[in-house]
Amino acid sequence: MTAADIHAFGIEIVCKQLQEAEWVVESADVFADPMTEPQIVGHKDGEIGFFVVRTAMYPDRGRIEGEEVFQTQVRHAGAHGASCYFASVSIANSEGKTEEDMSVPVKGVAYHVAFDGLVKMALPEPGTAENAKDESSMVN
Repeated sequence: MTAADIHAFGIEIVCKQLQEAEWVVESADVFADPMTEPQIVGHKDGEIGFFVVRTAMYPDRGRIEGEEVFQTQVRHAGAHGASCYFASVSIANSEGKTEEDMSVPVKGVAYHVAFDGLVKMALPEPGTAENAKDESSMVN
């Protein structure tokens, strides 16, 4: 499996989970720019959701590539009236007998999947203690 295959597999996993949770998936784009665009867009009960998906091989977990990407994704969702969610996925080669074998991506084998659900992404509200700390450190 290539990195693109792993990414696409993670998106497929999250799409299935969203559909089971009664989200209507409007689009799932494995080619969406991971720095600025959600991989999945859906809606449920009047809420629009932008879903940022990251997938990694065992023992790693999918991670967002830094604070700037996090903020960009949240602002992009907000500009479209959407909530922003993060989905971290980890997959492990189920045929692996050792830790090292489990981390090797092989096409056509079964995988163990670790997905703990969605995390709602949001920026701190202006005037919160965390924001005040950040603003004061910028002044010095």
